[in-house]
This record gives sequence, structure tokens and C-alpha cells, in this order.
Amino acid sequence: MNSFFTNLLAVCGIEYLIIDENLKIIEMSLGLNHFAELPNEVKLGQDVRIVFPELEGLEDVFDAILQGEQDNFELKGIMRSPDTSSPLYIDIRITNNLQEDHYKNRLTIVVEDATERMVLEQSLFQGANEANLLLRNLKASKQYIDQIVTSMADALLVTTLSGEIKKMNYAAQILLQYNEIELIGQPIAKVIEEANKYPLIIDDIDISHSQDINFLVKEVETVCYTKSGKTISIAFSSSIVKTQIEHFQGYVYILRDMTERKQAELAKQEFLAMISHEVRTPIASVIGMAGLLQYTELTAEQQDFVETIYTSGNSLLKIINDFLDFSKIQSGNLELEEEPFALRNCIHEALYLLAPTAREKGLKLTFLDSPQLPTMIVGDITRLRQVLINLISNAIKFTETGSIEVSVIIRKNSDINHSSTANPDEIQFSIKDTGIGIPRDRLERLFKAFSQVNSSITRQYGGTGLGLAICKQLCELMGGRIWVESELNAGSTFYFTIAASVISEESAAASVVFSQQEIPKAIESLQVEQLAFRSHELFSVPASSSPSPDLYKLRILLTEDNLVNQKIALKQLKSLGYSADVANNGKEALQLLEKIPYDLILMDYQMPILDGLETTKQIHRWQESSFASGRRPVVIAMTANAMKQDKQMCLDAGMDDYLSKPVMKENLAATLEYWGNVIFKAKETAATEQTVSTTDVGSAELPIDWERLHQLSENNPEFEFELLQIFVEDIQPRLEVIKIAIADCDFEQIALQVHQIKGSSANMGVTTMYLAAEKLEQLAIEQERRGTINLIVELEDFIKRIQEFLIISQ
Repeated sequence: MNSFFTNLLAVCGIEYLIIDENLKIIEMSLGLNHFAELPNEVKLGQDVRIVFPELEGLEDVFDAILQGEQDNFELKGIMRSPDTSSPLYIDIRITNNLQEDHYKNRLTIVVEDATERMVLEQSLFQGANEANLLLRNLKASKQYIDQIVTSMADALLVTTLSGEIKKMNYAAQILLQYNEIELIGQPIAKVIEEANKYPLIIDDIDISHSQDINFLVKEVETVCYTKSGKTISIAFSSSIVKTQIEHFQGYVYILRDMTERKQAELAKQEFLAMISHEVRTPIASVIGMAGLLQYTELTAEQQDFVETIYTSGNSLLKIINDFLDFSKIQSGNLELEEEPFALRNCIHEALYLLAPTAREKGLKLTFLDSPQLPTMIVGDITRLRQVLINLISNAIKFTETGSIEVSVIIRKNSDINHSSTANPDEIQFSIKDTGIGIPRDRLERLFKAFSQVNSSITRQYGGTGLGLAICKQLCELMGGRIWVESELNAGSTFYFTIAASVISEESAAASVVFSQQEIPKAIESLQVEQLAFRSHELFSVPASSSPSPDLYKLRILLTEDNLVNQKIALKQLKSLGYSADVANNGKEALQLLEKIPYDLILMDYQMPILDGLETTKQIHRWQESSFASGRRPVVIAMTANAMKQDKQMCLDAGMDDYLSKPVMKENLAATLEYWGNVIFKAKETAATEQTVSTTDVGSAELPIDWERLHQLSENNPEFEFELLQIFVEDIQPRLEVIKIAIADCDFEQIALQVHQIKGSSANMGVTTMYLAAEKLEQLAIEQERRGTINLIVELEDFIKRIQEFLIISQ
């Protein structure tokens, strides 16, 4: 082959050789040894099969080509170099002699560098395999996720960024009663109105730095709406899905049907209420009877027996109360109040309650007051006092000699548990004793439920092991924490904190119940004896206190079905200087109210025929003229039900106050004294008004802006009387409607009627009625029942005075 073509082929990466019929090399290009298996063996006369072993066994192919039976034969992709960094692949083509010398017994073998093609093919093949594997993984992943979503018990909805539903699982279809086609493209608010109240703003999120962040709205309780219009209680959480591809951006909502949980919670509440009533009722009877026996003539031995019964009954009652508190906290049904109260009063009450026990053991009970201690704070005084009493009583229990020291400090909230940032101040209490102490290795058991330091503690001192667990949970609910430092046989110091808003001194001065002269000054050592003398100022009326002469005239109706409770209550009332009639149920009470002018009713909660709640509602539905007294009596609940919702139910039904059984004589005395004063003050006011109305009823006595009325009537007296008469006739039926609505808690109806009264009063210039109606309307808007009855009495009083004026003036 001439040099030109040889060089041309070399440039193209092609080498050649010519062999004879014996497969011996008779001609070859210069670069052929680069492609040979054995480069040193490439020489003329060499058997081509030694140079290119791949040709071994192809003798039949060589013969076929020489005989003209086959044009050519190719071997492609032969690997010459296994080095991956510089691979070498070749193609071999066998064909007839390409030279013009017409030697028919010769063959031409062309060897071509195929590295570039082979590397590309391998790369493409590998890429195709990887793509195929990725596709299979994507399909499997989608199938996996679809199966998870389908098998979810909770409903799942996926929406676009604008809130249109684009996917839902089977559980969502069952819950909402829609199939997927019906909801696709619909706004999420169609099924969850509350969803729009918790927006997830994602426009400003940097995807490249936030792909691992879960932007989540925590579980929110609300309702959803089904296709049939049914409302279902649910809890939903939502999170953001944001990717590089806008089509795959949006929101995920997970809905959990709360119906069964709500029913379970209700059943638990009903069970706790039943336990509270059924167990506390006989205990209340035991404690009540024992308390009455203590004030009778007894021998020393009998007195000891009675005191044992009384103490044991109270211990059992405390255990039951602990169980109820623990159950309420565990179920999440314990709600804290947020009301202003005097902090020192709360501490004094806890100390005074436990002072007698400390005195009996000869212990020094000390409160280290401080000028920096705030006068008033906002929080739950009942739960704070409960924690203080529990910790101080424990200190007294486990201390045989020495002292118990209580101190308080205040500092800016350090947000210990990251849940109290709404309250700017942290108040820390410490209760230090010189008692038996606690081993260091047992400290972690202290705040666990049903746990004691060791079994000997339970045998020697008693207790359920719930007290400190309840304290821990209450402290956490109040935005704080509790911990202890202790040394065996040297004493313990319990610390706890609460988060609370401190009321400024100016505001506190207007709110505090006791004057500064009544609250002890800051002292370094307030001992037990110093606490005792303030009891009549800081606490309920003592049992030994005698009622004022006016209180003997208070007519009381005891509505109670339990004979033992009747005896206890009647005996307590008698010892306090009162007498009472008895009704065995609500029906009997209503019959007596029509005949006898009672001032006050002590109403049991649960009774046969007609219970206390329904009886109270009936009382509020009656017109005042239906009562023998001409006035609605005060209703005070007396019940063994200790749950907070029970108290609220009593107040919502229209009861004016609440006493929990067992009713302590001191609490009963204080309650009767308070309401006795209210009742007799109202009677005195009514008597004074009656006297005025029968002697000198003039226009000046009425709560009317006469100047305004004169302008309306253009100084026409007859028109003024006609307007007042129409005003009275319009207001009276509205007040009756309002009273029924209050009994039914129909706040919408209350607001509607009161708004009309407010407008009429403003037009007539009856300013005081306008102000009272405005207050009542605000209570209706806030759906607050407490205080409505007093405002209704005010409005009825105004109307009565206008009526008397119209009658006398005719």
C-alpha cells in the first residue's frame, strides 16, 4: 500500500496488515505494534494469531473470505489495556486483499482504534442503567409513600400554595364523606374554616438553606364539615412543602378525628364527677358528724375516738382530692385561673392553716418577708396555695425538732421551661426544714407519681406519693419548676418557681382586699404565735364567732335529699344561730318558695325528681311576684362534687355561691354572714324606697334626665307620662325574656333584648338604666353569666320605681 494511504490511515487511528493463505504477515503499517497483544512479536513472517490472539479459531472465516464465500468479518470492542485511566479498545476487520496486485491468496486485516466509541458506549450504558435504577427506585418510593398515606388512620389533605386541595387519602374521604374528585380544586376552608387562621408564610423562605427544616403548625383543635353538613371535632396540624419545582410546593394537613377522644374525656369527667360525689358524700357525712360530736359533752376517751375519726376522715378526703387533682392534670382538664390576688395573703393563709400542727410538734414556723415582695400578682391563688400547703405540711411531717422557714424572692423571668414568656416576672419560693433529709441517690424519685423515698416512709408517715407529683405538674402549668436540695439527717430545702405578672403598686392599692395596716410588716422571723392572732382578719369566720342579731332573721331553706347531710347541716346552722326548713328535692323546694318567704336556699347538686341545677333554672324563670317573699332568694350550692366544671355548672345555672362538701362550719358561717349582709342591705334599701314612694314620690327621685324628657315632649306633662307608660310596658316583657335566656344561657337572646333596652333608655334619658343595660350587654357579648342577675335586679328596680311614680302621679 502506498505511503500516502498508509499515512492517511494512521492519522485516522487505523493500522493494517496483509497476510497470506498461511496467515503469515507479509506487509504491515508502522504503528501496528501499538494495537498488538504482544508488540515485540509484530514482524514480517509472524503468524498473525500470535500478534492478535483474538483471531485464534477463526480459520474457517479466513478460508470463507479467501474463497469468496464471505466478504468480511469484524471483531469489535476488543480491550487492549485494562487501565481505566488510559483504556485502549480496538476493532478488527478481515477482508479480501484491497491492493491492485490481484493476489487472491492474500487477506487484509484493518485494525482501528475504537477507544473513544467504546468509552462513550460504556458511559451511555452505565447512565442508562443508573437512570433505569433511579426510575425503579422512584416508582418503588412512590408506591411506598402511597401505601403509607393510604394506610394512615388519620386523614391527610395536600393543597397548593393558594390553598386548593390537590390530593387526599382514603381516611380523609371516609372522614369528610367526599370522594377525591369532588374535593380536588376546592379550597381547604370548605372543610376546615380554621385552616386560614393559621397561615404558613413561605414566600420569604430560602429553599437552599431550609430544606431540612420542618415548618409546622402544631396540633390545633377545631371542627371540620362533612359533605352531609355534619360537624366533627378534629385536631389538625399542617406543614409546608417547598421544593425547587413550584408544582410540588404547597401544604400538608393531617386531620385527627377527636370524637372518640372527646367521648372518652367526657366519660372520664363523668366518672370522676361520680367518684367525687359518691365517695365524698359518705366521707363528708363522717367528717360532719365527727365535727358535731366534738362540740358535745364527751369523756376524754370518747373525745379521743372522735378526734381520730375526724382526723382519719380528713386524711381520706385529702387522698381522694389528690387522686382527683392528679387525674384532672393527667387528662389536661385542669384550667388555671388568671386573677389578681395579694401574694402575702396567700402565704399567710397557708401558714395559718398549718400553724396549729407546727405548734403541736414544738416547731418554729418562720416566714422571711421582704420589702421587695410584690403586693399583688396575677395568677391562680388556689393552686399556688395548694403547692405551698403541700410542701409546708411535708416539712412539718418530716421534721421532729427545729424549724421550717419559708422565703420568697422575685426576679425577671429567665423562661426556665420556655413556656412562660408571656409573664415577665419569676417568683421563687423556698421551704427549708431541719428534718430527716433525703439520700442523694433517692432524690430523682421524689417527684414521680405513687413514689416514696422508701417503703418505711410510707409505713411511718403515710401518704400516696402523689403530693409532690401534683406539685411538680402544677408548678409547670404555672410556668415554673420545682427542685430540692437535701442532706440526710440535716434537712431539706424545696424550691419552686412560678411565672406571674406583677401588678404595679398604684393598681394594687385599688385592688388589694386587705389594707396595709392589716398585712403584717416585713419581718425577719414571723413565728407561729405571731401568725395566730391575725386569723380573724386573714381567714374565714371562726366557728366560735356569733352572728349579728340581724342574721337571726335570715330565713333559710335547706334542699337536700340525704338524711345524714340534713342532720349535719341543720346542726351546723343551729350552732351558728340559724334555723332552716328542709326540702327533700327540688320539686318540694319550689312548692315551699310559693308559700314561705325564704331569703336563702342551701341547694344540693344531685337530688331525685328535680336536681339542684334544674331547680335553680326554674327559680330564675319565675317572675318575682311568684315568690312568697316577692323577691328571688339567694341560692348557694352545697355539693360533694369537687370538679371545677361542677362549680362552673352551678354558677352557670344561676346559683350565687358554692360550698364544697364536707362543708366546714367556718366556711358556712362566713358564707351566710356575707350573703346575710347582702340580703338585709337589699331589704333595707327596698324598705327605704317604699317609704319614700308612699310619702314623697316626685320626679327628683327617679333615675331620669328630666331635662332630656322635657325636650322630647316639648314640656307636655301628659305626653311625658304617656312616654313613660309605653317605656315601662315595653321593658317589662323584655326583662322576663332576658331572665329565661339567662337560665338557658342564650347569650344571643340576652344581647338582642338588652340592646333594645339600652336604646330606649338612652332616648328617654334614663341614664342609670342605660349604664346597667350596657354592662349587661357586654356580659352577653363575652358570654359571661356571672353578674347578670344583679344587673337584672337593678333594671327591675328602676322600672318598679317608675311604675310607682306613674301610679301615685295619676
